Amino acid sequence: MHSQKINVGLIGLGRIGKMHAENICRKLPSLNLKSIADPKPDIEFIQNLGEITVHEDAQEIISDKDINAVIISSPTPTHFNLIKKCLKSNKHVFCEKPISFSKDKINEIIDLMVIQKSFVQVGLNRRFDEDFILLKEKIKEGLIGKTQIIHITNHDSTIPKFKFLKSSGGMLFDLCIHDFDMLKFITGEKIKEIYVNGSIFIEPRLKDINDIDNAIITLELTNGVLCTIDSSRQTHFGYDQRIEVFGSKGMISIDNKPTRLFLLSNESKTVKSKIKESFVERYESSYINELEHFYKCIVGGKSPIVGPENILDAIYIATAGTKSLELNKPVMVER
Repeated sequence: MHSQKINVGLIGLGRIGKMHAENICRKLPSLNLKSIADPKPDIEFIQNLGEITVHEDAQEIISDKDINAVIISSPTPTHFNLIKKCLKSNKHVFCEKPISFSKDKINEIIDLMVIQKSFVQVGLNRRFDEDFILLKEKIKEGLIGKTQIIHITNHDSTIPKFKFLKSSGGMLFDLCIHDFDMLKFITGEKIKEIYVNGSIFIEPRLKDINDIDNAIITLELTNGVLCTIDSSRQTHFGYDQRIEVFGSKGMISIDNKPTRLFLLSNESKTVKSKIKESFVERYESSYINELEHFYKCIVGGKSPIVGPENILDAIYIATAGTKSLELNKPVMVER
């Protein structure tokens, strides 16, 4: 436990905002959630957390001199302006991905961080998952030899509401952006080329906004490693998250986390425990770990291990992927 306590404000109280609020109040004693801002705050939820000031205007948090840092979990289109205001008020920022779909705006944030001497940590939480960290370490140790092929499975449990899908930036910028970042995290290599083959099987209205809900993505890294991403917006059976890395001396994989370690086999059937239902359950520890890292960076005066430059590279890849989907051919990633 750390002795120095940091006052934080939370902007945005949707599903992920509520998760952060509960984690801070119940599992992160080094952080003090002083205020929450949301246009339509859930008062009953906030009251159950303790004595927290409630605002409808985010500016109240940004202007509060007693707040050291701000956590932004509001809708994606609001991220860029909120980050700028927080940095100009000398507050460190933790922001859910993506901070913008615009390369120029992300670069503007990077430049502003230097001027204001404050940092932005981006919520690419899978970098803080213990199993994925272990996977990376074992590959680095050479246990499977030279990496040749990587396969990522990313299937969401339930497709989000259409209102969210319209503002999400599309499947490649919202759901798959985690996978693009994970490839860089696991290998240390950048993605050189991408080919996206996608379609609509779940939500017909996605056709009206030029989006998809299922995709097979083929990628090549700068070192020649071949990668595939199998992605879907909906499974009906839980949050399906797996990674398999095949090398010259063997293979290593991370499988789904079950709700219980239960397996029944008899003469008539075999029954296993269901996998975790949503990202909140599957990545519970990683969400706590990333905010603990945020705290340590603030008190230690260090830059976080994942910032705007990481989401910028993922945006480059998603942009190339969108072009690939339109042209139905592989596209080189331009940076």
